[in-house]
Amino acid sequence: MTASRAALLIDGSDTEFRELVHDMLAFAAAIQEVRNRLGGLIGLSGTQYTILMSIARLTGKVPELGVATLAEHLHLSGAFVTIEINKLVAAGLVSKAVNPSDRRRVLLSVTPEAEQRLAELTRVQAPANDTLFGPLSGSEFRAMRSIIAKLAGTGERTLKLIDYLAPDGKIETAREQVSPLV
Repeated sequence: MTASRAALLIDGSDTEFRELVHDMLAFAAAIQEVRNRLGGLIGLSGTQYTILMSIARLTGKVPELGVATLAEHLHLSGAFVTIEINKLVAAGLVSKAVNPSDRRRVLLSVTPEAEQRLAELTRVQAPANDTLFGPLSGSEFRAMRSIIAKLAGTGERTLKLIDYLAPDGKIETAREQVSPLV
């Protein structure tokens, strides 16, 4: 058994759980490649594209959009986001301004060049997203959105659990049992 929680088992079997994980891996690989290709169309890596899109979408919706808020939104480390933002600034796609509320922080915004590239990208982006999520009805999309939002934050806690159970990275010395809610 690869899972033990009753909610993950169907008739006492983990078969559907394993099939779900494999389907999710296939979808994650597809969505990652779509992101990379969309970024490539405007001269960016997939990660840079995601960061740029997020800044464009959050500007005006999130007061004082800075690195920490953006990193939290994307479930990435602040240090990594800072490195990628600096590349976008160097490319003339992101502007940083001193935050008047806290001069140690910066406010992020996209430049007119970035707005133009993102507007042009919609010619490919919209049909790509429509196709990627095409099988879903509106209610299925909303349900998936809710479920994925719940799962998005579990990765870091799960990695900490694995490190606790197998601190030396070897199965031979892994701890035997732990509460599944650790």
